[in-house]
Amino acid sequence: MMLKTDYQEGGAGNLVDYIQRDREQDAGATVDLRNPAGRELSDPEVDQFVDKSREFGFQRHMIVSPDPTGQYSPEEVNANTREFMHSEFAQQPTTDYVYGVHRDTEFPHAHIAATGERAELEMDRENIRELREQAATVYEEPSRTRDPTTAARDAPENPGRVVDQEAREQYHEAELSLNPDAEKALKRASEKSQQKEVGQPTAEKERAESKPESLSEGAAERAEEQAATEREPEVDLEREQEPEREVGWWQ
Repeated sequence: MMLKTDYQEGGAGNLVDYIQRDREQDAGATVDLRNPAGRELSDPEVDQFVDKSREFGFQRHMIVSPDPTGQYSPEEVNANTREFMHSEFAQQPTTDYVYGVHRDTEFPHAHIAATGERAELEMDRENIRELREQAATVYEEPSRTRDPTTAARDAPENPGRVVDQEAREQYHEAELSLNPDAEKALKRASEKSQQKEVGQPTAEKERAESKPESLSEGAAERAEEQAATEREPEVDLEREQEPEREVGWWQ
C-alpha cells in the first residue's frame, strides 16, 4: 500500500480542480467527486466544500494507491477508499472530505481532499504509518497481493503491465505537489521499465556484450605458447649488471 499525504494553508480549490480533471479526455471532462457516503457531488456541492475549506483555512491531500499486483478495479478502489476514510475520520466532528478515483493509469488510485480544524488533521510519521496500515487492511493487503491467483471480482481480463515501484513512487510524489506533468514523468519511467522487461540492451548489458569472448582451454594454451616464443630473452643479471653509480646530492 502506498499512501502519501501533505497539507496546505488556505482553501482546497486547486486540489479539487486537480482531482476532478480527466487527463485522458478533453479539458472539459471531469472525474466524479464523491462525498463520505460515496454519492457523486454536483458542481454547487463541490463549491460548498471548497468554501468550507477556505473558512477553515486548512486542507489535507491524501493519495491512496493499492499494490498493483492485487489488480484492483476502479470500483474496488472507490468502495475501499470510502470504507477506509469512514473508519478513520467519521468520528472527527469538523472533518469533511471529498474523493475521486483516477483511472488514467494502469493502477487505479484515489485522491482525497480533506478539511476541518487543524488539530483533527495534523499528522506525524506515526499517524501516517498507522493510516497506511489501516488502508492495507481495508484493501486486504498483503494477503491478496501475496496470492497471484486472487483477482478483483470485476477486474479486466488483461490488467496491463504494472509499472515498477520506483516509477510509481515518483509519479505519486509529483501528483502530491499537483504537478500537471506527472503523467509525462510516469510515461517516461514506464517506457524505460518496459524496455528492460523486453530485453532491450541496458548500459550494463551493452558493456558485457562488448567484451571479447573467453578462449577455450586449448586456444588459451596455444596463445600462451605463442606468447612465450615472442618474449625477449631473459637478461643475465650477473653478466649485464651496470657498474655502481656514484651517489650524488640528487639521489
